[in-house]
Amino acid sequence: MKSSPCHVLTVIDGETEELFDAYEISGFQLTAFLQQFDVPIETDPEMLDRYAVGPDDADFVIKAIGFEMSFDFTRYAYFIEAAENDT
Repeated sequence: MKSSPCHVLTVIDGETEELFDAYEISGFQLTAFLQQFDVPIETDPEMLDRYAVGPDDADFVIKAIGFEMSFDFTRYAYFIEAAENDT
């Protein structure tokens, strides 16, 4: 059985370019994310590509993940991306 994608906030170390951390977005609201990240529904209707999170997106993402976190855009790069969901 094919697993459905879940969406995560990934944190990439700016120096090593390796994954530093990842947070599952359990209450992912596709319509809101498509609008926030200006994704044309015709090109990526399920938001399966990788989308960079910038300072203007920080408050939106904090609300989506459901807990307070500090973004350090000088040290890390942040992305919204799809991942395999094992359930």
